[in-house]
Amino acid sequence: MSSTLSRLDHVSEDESVRWMPAFLALLRTHARLRDRLELDVRRISGLSVARYDVLMHLDMAGGRLRLSDLAEAVVLSPSGLSKLLDRMQESGLVERQPDPDDARSTFATITRHGREVVRKTRQRHHAFLQHIFGDVLDDRDLADLTRIMARLNPALRR
Repeated sequence: MSSTLSRLDHVSEDESVRWMPAFLALLRTHARLRDRLELDVRRISGLSVARYDVLMHLDMAGGRLRLSDLAEAVVLSPSGLSKLLDRMQESGLVERQPDPDDARSTFATITRHGREVVRKTRQRHHAFLQHIFGDVLDDRDLADLTRIMARLNPALRR
């Protein structure tokens, strides 16, 4: 780790010229995409993207996930997820259930109301995603983007 940190202190101007335009393009695109996603999901369902993300992961997993797995999937700290689930539970979207096989573990479970909301939202939201993402990128672009994100992810987990 210390070699990584010392390397971070000594990035030359020549090195950053190579990757900085791509990095800045990624930042701008992420900011614009995040704003558009937030507006679209709120317009359709009144949910935040964070709540929709939790519901989507629970629905795709068959209705429930361990809190640790869910936190990793939605890229939240355990405490951040806990606060979000508190609010979602108050709204009737999810429930927490103890793991019958492991007293230290808890599941987040989607409720009937949560499943109805996510499925209604998904259909309209996916049409929006198709318009801004699927219609713009061809199969090669999608494969390249997936490959690039897969290469970046491990470096971001360190």
